[in-house]
Amino acid sequence: MKVYFISGLGADERVFQRLELPGIEQVHLGWITPLQKETFTSYAGRMTERITDPGPIIVGLSFGGMLAVEISKIIPVKKLILISSAKGEKELPAFFKMGRTIPLHKIVPTHITGVTASVLFFFLGVKDKVHRQLLQEMVNNCPAGFIRWAMDTVVHWKNTEVPANLVHIHGNTDWLLPYKNIQADHTIHKGGHSMIMSRAKEISALLQKLIPCSIS
Repeated sequence: MKVYFISGLGADERVFQRLELPGIEQVHLGWITPLQKETFTSYAGRMTERITDPGPIIVGLSFGGMLAVEISKIIPVKKLILISSAKGEKELPAFFKMGRTIPLHKIVPTHITGVTASVLFFFLGVKDKVHRQLLQEMVNNCPAGFIRWAMDTVVHWKNTEVPANLVHIHGNTDWLLPYKNIQADHTIHKGGHSMIMSRAKEISALLQKLIPCSIS
């Protein structure tokens, strides 16, 4: 069974490396460089060109989950599985939406340094030293232009369409996308925003149940 995975903002396929999914062929859709002033719809359209299977199953993490929702508006999708993400504007926290009038996201650092690390790791719920090092490496290797574009895209995302075939997995101690705003189908107790790595065993077991015919 082939399943497409989309990582979070500034991250790559390494965030999924702790998942154990026997029988599942993981296809990772890496980020592409956004065009100048490109809309989310346009970007999603270009990403769909890399999906070769009809009616795919897509697992989207954080910003990747939002992108998966946009992709589902363009092509038929068998199932969407969102992890630590948001389905639409109503699930975004107020401080994200404030960026529409006070665009602080345009001046925040796009690289993790000693000054910003403690704050960022708190919001992401990252406690493991190895995980911290990996996350810092991924974000610092990601082009600043992409991060700026992605943050602005999230701030201005006004989606109200929720696909019927969507399953949402969320942690109840996610400080970046607060659980109180989320209509979750499956809750990971004490799971933070980075639970894809810290709670990989539980999420792996859940994905194996949610993905049909995962084990041949």
